[in-house]
Formats: sequence, structure tokens, C-alpha cells
Amino acid sequence: MKSKIPEEKKHIIILGGGFAGVRAALDLNNYLHDDLEYEIILVDRKDYQTFNSALYEAATTEHRLVEAKKVKHTVAISFDDIFKRTRVKVFKGYVDRIDLINGKVITDSRILAFDYLVIAMGSVPDYYDIPNLDKYGFTLKSLEDAIMIRNRIEDLVAKKDSGCIIIGGAGFAGTEFAGEVHNLLKHECAHHQKDLNNYKVVMVEGGTSYLSGLSEKISAIIGSRLTTMGIETRFSSLITDTGKDHVILNMKERVDCDLLIWTGGVRSIRLPLDLPAGGELERDKKDRTIVATALNLSQYPRVFLAGDNTGIVDPVTKKPVPQTAQEAINQGKYVAKNIYRMIKDKPLLSYHPVALRFIIPVTGKFAIFYTPSVIMSGFSGWLIRKAADLRYFLSILPFTKAISYWTTENRIFMKND
Repeated sequence: MKSKIPEEKKHIIILGGGFAGVRAALDLNNYLHDDLEYEIILVDRKDYQTFNSALYEAATTEHRLVEAKKVKHTVAISFDDIFKRTRVKVFKGYVDRIDLINGKVITDSRILAFDYLVIAMGSVPDYYDIPNLDKYGFTLKSLEDAIMIRNRIEDLVAKKDSGCIIIGGAGFAGTEFAGEVHNLLKHECAHHQKDLNNYKVVMVEGGTSYLSGLSEKISAIIGSRLTTMGIETRFSSLITDTGKDHVILNMKERVDCDLLIWTGGVRSIRLPLDLPAGGELERDKKDRTIVATALNLSQYPRVFLAGDNTGIVDPVTKKPVPQTAQEAINQGKYVAKNIYRMIKDKPLLSYHPVALRFIIPVTGKFAIFYTPSVIMSGFSGWLIRKAADLRYFLSILPFTKAISYWTTENRIFMKND
């Protein structure tokens, strides 16, 4: 017997098509696939999900070997492909305001009423109030950023016989990116018959080790790998000012550079919320909105947050849950499950962060797989990384599409090595 189509549907609106938003939409579709009372709508400014994990590779592909259009296919996963066999509707638009009181999302072209809302709008670079950094520092948050950085590096080698590229931050993004920048410089120097030794890659890190907070063994492996490539790292060095062609370290030392790439961290996008006077929501120092244990707002229980916008403390470590893809996906799952449980009048589940594990590529077929009890590095780590990418594609795409994206990514990015 077919379900009766209700006269007026209820709406679940998901803002943001990143790791958290896509996972929430797919899981809600699975929970409500035969319930025609609910309509699931995902809102994003783009018509694709950016696969952020591969942006550093996209930014260092040779233009002569891979044109920008092909690079897009490696990091832009079409929403049409993701949601083709689902009831999820995608609306392309810019979110202007979120009216929590009246249950409306105001976009640049229409107003969307919601019964349940998922806010997963992502993050922006955290410039830590460093003067001019937002003006002169390049970031790696989008496909456009990746293409722009690639073009700047190629122009540098084509037009100058020497140069310096500074990477601000020696965390995950910085260490992954540094080796790939070196590889691109190597290829460009060979093409233009320039001396690679005249081009420097310098990482600047305020802490005393790579990936501060992880084990010393991880830092030592990364340091050995990057040093072999001639990459210099300045620890205990803070960028305190920037200019068009230089940075100031620790408020005194000037270092000239041709390109500054900032990978020093992110903060939640400031949510465009309409709230009553005096009704501000609590945020942490990264602008993440503090949520209840079920990942919803205490004042507005049908409004859930997931991903980089979510401020919640890990009950075990007593620290804020990190802004990682793993956590975003996990939170997307919890949000979908709790919305479904709320619809069915079941008690909500408290959020539990994922187990600590990381994969850190350090250029070429070399990566580090890390858990608190296991560390694997080298080619085996790289294979785990490739398997993790495939697993993700399979989790959001039909089988043939997943294989297509994965093989295209590998075919293009292996040219970087």
C-alpha cells in the first residue's frame, strides 16, 4: 500500500553541503525514505561538495599536465551525483539570515520555512588578528584557492630565478602542503631550466614541533621527511605582521617572500542569526556555537549544528571537539539520527566523538597513519590513505561513480610525485 501524500509537507532544511551536511542529508533520506510527510532540502552556494582532503594536491598539479577543468573533477563532488537516487532536493543559494524564532531561512532569492534545521555552514581561515594577513596571505579552503596558488607558484618560477614561499603553520594542512609545494617547484624548475636550490620553502610555526599535541615520534618522522627535501622550518616563530613581499616574525625579524600561504587554523563562520534583543547564543573562542549534548540548541531544540560550527566538549579529554572531517561526518550522522528520533518522539542521543586517528600524507607515496596505539608510516600509510578516500566516496556515491571519482583523483594526483 502506497503512502498517502500529505497536503502540506514538513521541511528539514540543511545549510551547507560539506562533510557534515551531506552526511546528515543522506542519513535523513535513509531514515525517511518512505515518509512522504517530510521534505529534505540542502542549501549551498555551490552545486558540489568540496573534497577538502585533496585540496593540497589540487593546488600543486602542473598546469601543463592537468588543466583547471580536470583538477575540479578531483575535488568537486557533484551534488547531482551524490543525491541522484534520493529524495534530497538541493537549492543553490546564499544564506542571508536565519530566523530561529519564526523558523525561516532567508536566502538571496527565496525564503525557506523549516520544521527542523541543520546548520553546517563550515569555517573560515583564522587570522588571529595578525595585521594584513587576510590581505596578503593565500589560504587553501576552496577549489578557487587551489587554482590561484598553483598559478602563483608557476608564475614565480617562470618569471624569477629565485624565490621564497612561506607556509604559515606546521599543523595538518601545513605539513601536507609543504612537500607538495616542493614537488611542484621541482617540476617547474625542470621545465623552465631553473635551479631548484634557488627556491626556498619555509614553514613558520609558533609551537615547538610539527602537529603540536601529537607524539614526538610523529613530529620526528615528518621533520626527517621534509628536511630531506630541503624544506626549512622555523619553530617558536610567530608571524606578527605581513606585507606584500614579506612577513615579520616575533615582532622584529623581517623575512622576504614571494608567496605567503596561511594554513594556521580555522574558525567557525559567524552564523547570520536573527535573535531577540539579549538573546545571543554562547560561542567559544573559535566562534563555534555552544550546543547541548544532542548537538541541538537548548533554546531552539529543533535546530541542530554539525561540523565546524559546533561547540561541544569531549567528555573524556575535557577539550573542545576538533574541527576535522571525521568529526563533521560523525556529527552529521548523530544529527540525522536525533532528528529522526525527535520525529518519532524518542529520547535524543548524547554525542560521542570519534576515536582519535589521523592519516597525514607527507608528499609522494608516503603517509603516516596514527592512533594512540599504532603508528604506521611510509608506503603502508599511503595505502591506508587511499583506502580511506575510496571508503568516503563509497559512503556518499553509487558504486560506479565512487570508483570513477577515486580513479580520476589517483590518476591525476600521482603526476605530482
